[in-house]
Amino acid sequence: MSEFDARRLDDAFATFRSGEPLVAAPGVSAAQAVHRRRRTTRIVVAGVAAAVLVATPVLAAQRHADPVPPPPATQSPDTPPTPVPSPSASGVNPSASATGSPQATGSPTGTTAPDGQISKQVLGNATLRLPGWPEGFAGECPSGRVRFADGKAQLSVGSELSIRIGDVVHVDVDDDGAKETAASLVCSGVEMTHVRVFAFDRDGTGSIVTMGLVTEMKGDIAFIGAIRPQGRAVQVEVLDYLEGEGVAGGTAQHQWRSWSWNGKRFTQTGGPASFPPNPRVTDLSVSGGDVQLTPADAGQSAGTLTLVVRNKGPQRAEQPRLLVRLPKPFVVSSVPSYCTPFVSRAETSYTCQLSPLSAGAERTIRLPVSAPRSSAPAGTSVEYSAEFDWGVGDTPGFPEPAGTKADNRARGNLVVG
Repeated sequence: MSEFDARRLDDAFATFRSGEPLVAAPGVSAAQAVHRRRRTTRIVVAGVAAAVLVATPVLAAQRHADPVPPPPATQSPDTPPTPVPSPSASGVNPSASATGSPQATGSPTGTTAPDGQISKQVLGNATLRLPGWPEGFAGECPSGRVRFADGKAQLSVGSELSIRIGDVVHVDVDDDGAKETAASLVCSGVEMTHVRVFAFDRDGTGSIVTMGLVTEMKGDIAFIGAIRPQGRAVQVEVLDYLEGEGVAGGTAQHQWRSWSWNGKRFTQTGGPASFPPNPRVTDLSVSGGDVQLTPADAGQSAGTLTLVVRNKGPQRAEQPRLLVRLPKPFVVSSVPSYCTPFVSRAETSYTCQLSPLSAGAERTIRLPVSAPRSSAPAGTSVEYSAEFDWGVGDTPGFPEPAGTKADNRARGNLVVG
């Protein structure tokens, strides 16, 4: 027992012997003593708790830390350590979400379709892939990869035919939200013309690609005029006759027909499937025979040229025209009022504008013919010709149904007796 504890025990026995109260009210000194004990206890407890808090993560880290592997036996201290693959190199998407879902890389609904809206100027200075042209044009109209410049292309400088860019329109033919380009390509020369309509688009790299052939001059389509958009379809103006090359203006019937893309090719989806009979086209014919000329007087021989003109139908011929050619020195001695002569060095021709001729009707034309005996003595025989069509003056005539043109011309002999 310490000296302090023995002294406190002696004081307690002395108090007991003196009869003083054994329990005394605490004074300032006692209160201060209690406060010092409590404060000391709190400091000790707080210090222990803090030590535990600091030590706990360290111990936990040491408990869960993986052991550090020793370096490979073949790796020397000077050899750099083997690099650890990055997440992207090891096939792990570093931008993946916390739930493990891969990052979106695009979907059909989020894909932007290439812009196939190509201007006429750009198209006319691009390289386009074109299929081969039909018979009669294949040798002169370029195909395959065709380079255009200023809207034109040809095989060589001396080529008879060349291609030019015609009408250009824009329409979303494949319903992808972006417009494509439809264009008419005209391959033509002095007396030949063929028109095709193509659709063009751009691929993912921006290059111009040929989607397909919309339509061309084929079947009952003798010519293609304008093109225009209609919804998702390409509308094409088609004609049943090509005017200007021996065919009078105003002959052709015009229709608008529509073609649509079905995912593989273009098919007709609107407009008439064929042309009705053309009201300006009918089957005309002419026939005649030899003419015997006999002496009319001392200096002339004369005879009558008889021609029969017919309208086989199906339409009424509003302006039938008869053209007669007589070689010199033969002439029509009394020219009818409805005929106009024209004299050339080798012959005299007569254009006779007849009155309308109904379908199924015929008419006989008689022309008096003469020749001087000094220039056409007895025994002379020369050939004349007569043509019958529907036209006015020197302008080209209206065409006829296919396969009916052979009987529009008659030939015979002028024989001097």
